[in-house]
Amino acid sequence: MTPRPKKAVRTSVILPEEARLRVDALATANHVSAAWVMRHAILKFLDEHEGQRELPLRLPATRRGQSS
Repeated sequence: MTPRPKKAVRTSVILPEEARLRVDALATANHVSAAWVMRHAILKFLDEHEGQRELPLRLPATRRGQSS
């Protein structure tokens, strides 16, 4: 995994409630913070897709609050 940068930037995300509950459960089971779990997941995702121009992130045609 990529070494953690020396300077960190506070970032916020909005997650579905179920995703946050799962993050919290993982954090509790592993005696780490929810922020640690999310940081770890993001850094792992970035490492796995390093150098790719396109990612497998196709969003559904319709998103909450929008119609197609």
